[in-house]
Amino acid sequence: MIVTVRKERIERNLKNMRLATGKPLILMCKANGYGHGMLEVARAEAAAYGVATEEEGARLRAVVSKDILVSAPRLSALDLIAKNDLVPIIGEETYLKAAVFSGKVRRCHLKADSGMHRMGLLSPKDCLDAALFLSEHGVRLEGIATHYKESGENVKKQNEAFDACLSAIKGAFSARGLPLPITHVTASGRADAQKYDMLRVGLAAYGYGDLDALAPAMEVSSEILCVKRLAAGDTLGYGSGFRAKKALTAYTVLGGYADGIDRREVGREVLCKGARCRIAAVCMDTFEVVTERVDLCVGDRVIIMSEELDAAYVAACRGSIPYEVLVGYDTPRAEMHYE
Repeated sequence: MIVTVRKERIERNLKNMRLATGKPLILMCKANGYGHGMLEVARAEAAAYGVATEEEGARLRAVVSKDILVSAPRLSALDLIAKNDLVPIIGEETYLKAAVFSGKVRRCHLKADSGMHRMGLLSPKDCLDAALFLSEHGVRLEGIATHYKESGENVKKQNEAFDACLSAIKGAFSARGLPLPITHVTASGRADAQKYDMLRVGLAAYGYGDLDALAPAMEVSSEILCVKRLAAGDTLGYGSGFRAKKALTAYTVLGGYADGIDRREVGREVLCKGARCRIAAVCMDTFEVVTERVDLCVGDRVIIMSEELDAAYVAACRGSIPYEVLVGYDTPRAEMHYE
């Protein structure tokens, strides 16, 4: 299978996000750039970059000189923080103390839990205590973050909780003459986030979100391996999962559930020479499409995902989300092409 990434679209998506928000952006490159290829994605201009793990940050440091934020730092990887000048986003007390006492973290961000209840310090007092602890031990607090669990009215409620944490820290830092940390939130709540300094941009950078100017950057394609005529009553796939009700042509296409084609996609459409054909069966290495057309040949290209049949469409067919679809195509057998 071929995964084609149009880097210009990522750059344009970020530009349009900056125009729409007026904010500096932190480009999230975790999970190998949401399946698009982290090292290529990170060539797009951003104020800073974000990853989930220290190993991702170490790889990214080879091509990025700006700040790299680590959103899920762990105790066992403190050496990588120091070695690669990474900035952990700290939202847990045990890690906070280990980071300080190890001497391997000289600067960091804090995360406030405003309602996601995943990672983050829960109360304004917890946030203030952590901020003062860092200051007292010579660790620079450069930023404070939170993560929205959804858009809409809940963003405003989360902002109230986040603002309480910010107020506690900023009041104490101002009184002590300490520099105030920047604030940043996820771009999904951008309509209610104008008072914060920066936005973390994930899925929108890759073309998905509620901004009309966004364009999907990934296309996935493959080719036909085999052509067979089916008579009424013939079956396809393991367990005879598909049975032809009339004469059809079945086309076997390279790519299966080992390549990001989910078995729940049976029944959804792909594009063959501009026409839509339906997936009838999915195996580990191949999938079958059926159609009344007889003009397709071995070697013909099949579009699995594109701007017309995008990750939102595929996700809806699976009962999933675009994030899962995009990262699913990042497999060892994927042939990555960049334009």
